[in-house]
Amino acid sequence: MGLSKTPVALPTMISPLGKACARMDLTAVQDILLKTGYKEEEGADNELSFQEWTQQVRDMLNTKKFGDIAFRDKDFKNAIYYYSKLVAMMSVPSGTVFVRRVLSYLIIGQPELALRDAMQAQVWLP
Repeated sequence: MGLSKTPVALPTMISPLGKACARMDLTAVQDILLKTGYKEEEGADNELSFQEWTQQVRDMLNTKKFGDIAFRDKDFKNAIYYYSKLVAMMSVPSGTVFVRRVLSYLIIGQPELALRDAMQAQVWLP
């Protein structure tokens, strides 16, 4: 009959992170990451036995803390430094650390390194 079929677009719900990414608003992405924290690792810091509380573990926790402080303070070069050091120390990489390093790389203008970390983040946070 000459009527063309056009697909009907269903409305989709986009998360605040999705909206910030769509706008390419890196400041909003950082705020969301700060508020979200390390959800996949909650409680991990508190589950260490006395025997596991070695100098290496303390160094790792301090490195994470320094990276998080630099990230919060928008000192992205130092955040990259500490998160890179932390990734090298961890036996099981943290997806959240990769995500925070991705944003840091993007903000300082290193998209190739950000893409590399984004692919690693997807492995650890599918």
